[in-house]
Amino acid sequence: MAEYKEIRQEHLYVKVPGTETLRKTAAARLRYLLSTGWRETDRRHFASHLVVQLERSGHAPLMTRLPKPPPPQPRLPRQGFGARGGPGGPRGSGPGGPRGSGPGGPRGSAQGGPRGSTPGGAGARPGA
Repeated sequence: MAEYKEIRQEHLYVKVPGTETLRKTAAARLRYLLSTGWRETDRRHFASHLVVQLERSGHAPLMTRLPKPPPPQPRLPRQGFGARGGPGGPRGSGPGGPRGSGPGGPRGSAQGGPRGSTPGGAGARPGA
């Protein structure tokens, strides 16, 4: 079996152009990479930064790419409007549900008066 080798190049910026003193972030990044198994193999100097080539070798990773997830299940078709209690309750009778205040509704008689009253009957005011 072939040996697995990873190679990467890091651009590390310096404090003062033309020197080798790295910035805090660049120095910490290089320290971290060296402590996690990377070896420095090449270093090139530029005016504002250094390019450091690093490599590490070992066992090949088991899965370099994850498999694609299966597509989601198709959704069930929606039923008619109001079938599951939309804006008018389960019967779809409009805002406020089935208890409307229209004529013939449960709140009043066909004339719109209080329940049990009839014109000129027991609920009427005398002299009106």
